[in-house]
Amino acid sequence: MGCGGALPEEQTEAGLAQEPTSAPEVTEEGLCLPTAAGTQRVKTILPPSELGIPRFAMGPGGFVDFKGTLHFAVNFEDGRRALWRSTGTDAGTTEVKGFPATSGSSTPLLSQLTATPTQLFFQAPDAAHGNELWVSDGTTAGTRLVKDVTPGAEDSYLTHLTATGSTAVFFREVFDTTVFTTRYELWKSDGTAAGTVRLRDFGTTVDVSYLDAKVGNALLFFVRELEGGIALWRTDGTSAGTVQLKRLDAGPNTFPNDVRTSGALTLFKLDESSGLSELWKSDGTAGGTLRLASFGSTRSMRVLGALGAYAYVTTTSYSTQYMVLYRVPLAGGNPEPVFTLPNDYTSQGEAFPYIDAVSQASGGSKLYFSVAIGSNGPAPRDTQLWVTNGTAGGTTLLRRPLSLSDEYSSPVYAAADNLVFFSAYDTATGIEPWVSNGTPSGTRLLKNIAAPAQGDSSYPREFFRQGSRVYFSAYDDTRNAQLWSSALSNTCVAPEDAL
Repeated sequence: MGCGGALPEEQTEAGLAQEPTSAPEVTEEGLCLPTAAGTQRVKTILPPSELGIPRFAMGPGGFVDFKGTLHFAVNFEDGRRALWRSTGTDAGTTEVKGFPATSGSSTPLLSQLTATPTQLFFQAPDAAHGNELWVSDGTTAGTRLVKDVTPGAEDSYLTHLTATGSTAVFFREVFDTTVFTTRYELWKSDGTAAGTVRLRDFGTTVDVSYLDAKVGNALLFFVRELEGGIALWRTDGTSAGTVQLKRLDAGPNTFPNDVRTSGALTLFKLDESSGLSELWKSDGTAGGTLRLASFGSTRSMRVLGALGAYAYVTTTSYSTQYMVLYRVPLAGGNPEPVFTLPNDYTSQGEAFPYIDAVSQASGGSKLYFSVAIGSNGPAPRDTQLWVTNGTAGGTTLLRRPLSLSDEYSSPVYAAADNLVFFSAYDTATGIEPWVSNGTPSGTRLLKNIAAPAQGDSSYPREFFRQGSRVYFSAYDDTRNAQLWSSALSNTCVAPEDAL
């Protein structure tokens, strides 16, 4: 478990798995709750870990849908890197391109898998070129270096890799030794060396936030003047389409946070040095980028997402340590409280609740979010999974506790509007994958992957839906994190047959 442990007895018992009901559980989309029998290891890819610490196992990751097939990165402990693909079967899970370990103390990860309709971009290292931009058509022969952006064996530090239609955009960050600060360059690529060019040099007097959002075929990003205000920019991969949408003001020491996209709308907050937080929305246009509300310095505000005509946020009072769900009209108007989340620990000293993870299915009418209750140490006192449809009656606690470790945070992934995957802790099974249809009675353990060693944990990571399966990595009896999947079905079985 790392740091942290079980909740007090009266709290733990309230959060144990629900007893199965006699009828199969079906989501509103007609999907059944996945079963343990339908949750299997796809393939053993990695050898036994030499680290021997399950929660630190890297496992497959960076899942992306490319041409209707799952593609992902595998980063081995010995420094080897590889691009893989899977159709969901052992035989259909194959390496596309492998990269040997490079010299030095470490090898950069194969990362940032980004799919256009015909090409899969990613960053990977080799001995001759360092860490650079690569592209693949899904075949070994069609996987190649795009361009040695930083010539020679020196690495390029590329960020924000995003598909903009048939091309990709990214930032190249270069430390400028003449002024001892970072230079930010915006680039685009069509997958060829000649078509990989710099669009704009933002220079060394600004900082480009690591946060961004994709709206349609454009990338939204934040540019902050080192001694001035902050602005929202947009690029579609062309010079003419790279523009400042709006200056967001607030002056120096103002930073964006909680960038969340719901459909065609992006919500974000600006945190000011005074402690004031502002909620903003943007549809990718100057006129559609507007401040919706401000929240004072006596409470912490976090953005959840949008449902219908409202944006939803939480605020937590620094004095009372209670979290309140608010809705804010997208058309303008005052924030309205919806629901106050309980906090069983306010009499025990430090017990500040904070949002850990948020997920919303594409076009979904519900928001799933995990809440951690802080403590005097690094590990949380409690972690809880909640769901809301934007009403008080539709705001429900689904499971507690999730992970109680400060070294592993439970993922939350809405595979459909009424189907969420996450991980949770139980005294009998440790931390394992769980699933819910958005109701407490339809929330249960998916599979005890780390069994039969009671109390061991598989530490699931990075759930991702591809077609009729949800993929994830989990530490299993191979003594490493491997590729697993859970089959989605419209043919239901009773819960007692599913476990």
